[in-house]
Amino acid sequence: MGRWGTLFGCGVAFLATAAAAEDSNADRLCSERPGLTTSACITAPGRLQTETALADWTLDRSQGERDDSVLIGDTLVRYGVGGKTEIRFGWTPFGIDRDRAADGSVEHAHRVGDATVGVKTSLVERKSDNGLAVSMIATASLPVGRQPIGAGDWGFSFLLPITYRTSKTVSIQATPMAAAAVDDDGRGRHARYGSAVEIEYALSDAVKTDVSAQILRDDDPDPSVRGTPALASVALSWQPSHNTQLDLGTNVGLNRAAPDAEVYAGISHRF
Repeated sequence: MGRWGTLFGCGVAFLATAAAAEDSNADRLCSERPGLTTSACITAPGRLQTETALADWTLDRSQGERDDSVLIGDTLVRYGVGGKTEIRFGWTPFGIDRDRAADGSVEHAHRVGDATVGVKTSLVERKSDNGLAVSMIATASLPVGRQPIGAGDWGFSFLLPITYRTSKTVSIQATPMAAAAVDDDGRGRHARYGSAVEIEYALSDAVKTDVSAQILRDDDPDPSVRGTPALASVALSWQPSHNTQLDLGTNVGLNRAAPDAEVYAGISHRF
């Protein structure tokens, strides 16, 4: 009995260790923040997750004009259903826009932003810690806000997040996208398309840094808006627990069509 008892105990310990490892992998927080790309991972079934930009400031200077935009509390809510799908709801509750014209006159706007509804579905699931994962996101924007914080009309976007984890510390992401974006005057839609790429490096189990770049083609009818903005980004995230992540990042415009700079800080939490 002693020998069989020992074998039985070892078997139980092995199964418990394997289960704990599996639970640890399943319990990994799946946040789409920060950076210019979108992770392919799906929120676990029955879990509710919020991802909020506590503050997001963007500076855009062009032809003697300066536009400062600040978003407060821009939030995405994700809820996992069925194991391979999540439903999504987003809203910008408050924004401030300050536009200084070339003649020195200044206009201020305090507005509520638009809402979004969408769905994200896994197309290729990663079977282990490393490997490929692919999903797709379809999102509709609802014009519940007002310009210049809101778009002024409805829009639609389609993303194809791709994540390839090469090791425990390194992952590569790409996010091709196409959208029926609202015209700058808020009275129709036009094509916007392009992609972003990212390299993420885990400095530790809790701290990650990523470098990303994005280029989009914006076919707005307004020639002063139409162009191909290019951005570069550096961001840092910290997970003090399995269910919480804090992040800080900055985006920098690489050409005249892109905003000059953007700085943001946010939090992701899973319930």
